[in-house]
Amino acid sequence: MSVDPGPPAPVQTPDPVPFPRRISPDFRAAHDRHLAWPKSFGFLSSEAAEAHHLRGQFPLIAAMFYPNATGSELDLGVDQQSWYFLFDDALDEEWGRSPERVRHLVGLVKEGTSGEASPLPLAGAFADMRRRSCQDMPEDWIQRSAAHWSSYLDHHVHEARSRQTGAPMSLSTYLRVRRHTIGVAPVVDLAERLSSCVLPDHLYALPHLSVMREMTKTFIICDNDIVSLEKDTALGERNNLVLCLERDHGLSRAEAIDQALRRRAEALELFTGAHRALLGATATSHLDPAERDLLQRYCTEALRTTIRGAYDWHHASTRYHGQSAPPVPLTRPRSQDRSS
Repeated sequence: MSVDPGPPAPVQTPDPVPFPRRISPDFRAAHDRHLAWPKSFGFLSSEAAEAHHLRGQFPLIAAMFYPNATGSELDLGVDQQSWYFLFDDALDEEWGRSPERVRHLVGLVKEGTSGEASPLPLAGAFADMRRRSCQDMPEDWIQRSAAHWSSYLDHHVHEARSRQTGAPMSLSTYLRVRRHTIGVAPVVDLAERLSSCVLPDHLYALPHLSVMREMTKTFIICDNDIVSLEKDTALGERNNLVLCLERDHGLSRAEAIDQALRRRAEALELFTGAHRALLGATATSHLDPAERDLLQRYCTEALRTTIRGAYDWHHASTRYHGQSAPPVPLTRPRSQDRSS
């Protein structure tokens, strides 16, 4: 099954993001080939599953996150997005309400990177995606990105514990956990690779950059939780920024959404302020011109594209509307095993 992805749909107006919209020139070709990867691991074995995956428009978000990537490099970005949402659907449909099951799933996914074949499609797909991501990358990047993935996976156990007990998280707890499960850090990590702006550790650790990364997460949490509110409430999910604001501050639904929009705007203001400060003479006077140029490219090609791409995708994708996902396969069908 294939559909013409068409151009990205127009986003909400007025546009709150002051960064240019960009998309990879290889977007349409990536869309045409992107189903082969999840199918090779036993996913999308029915027309309903394939149609659900297509509605996610994962080539679109990858093409906007990584506008400089083409060919196999863009495919890597698309496959990462496919994996994120296959994992997310598995938690929604099969695994997510039992902390023990989530912990077991996370363990299997992590074990998949050891090189041993796993019967779990999610683990095999993650190992393949991770291997391709790390190829020819410096060790400091590999270690950083491994830590980010581990944190992303582990914090889903916290969410499952809340679902099991029926006790929703407080606003502060939710934001602490969501900063990891939103999955922004691995997206930014891959942008370093796909846009040739890989930072050594001493630049990555600069304080202003840390603020910019945290504000990138905050912006995307706010925007994601607004657009996914209908989907979350339909699934009985109580851990959403809007819902937390309602409970913790006694707000109406409209007031909570307005507060989330205000938080989103504040995050963008802090992001741009930290960017200006980072590029100021005082902050970078100890760096050579090549390092300053690398920092600027990282801010533009990794952080700004992540904010811009997430916003545009959130307001163009049909993922947050329509039917629920078909169950994610728990083991790979024998007929779908693929050779190494």
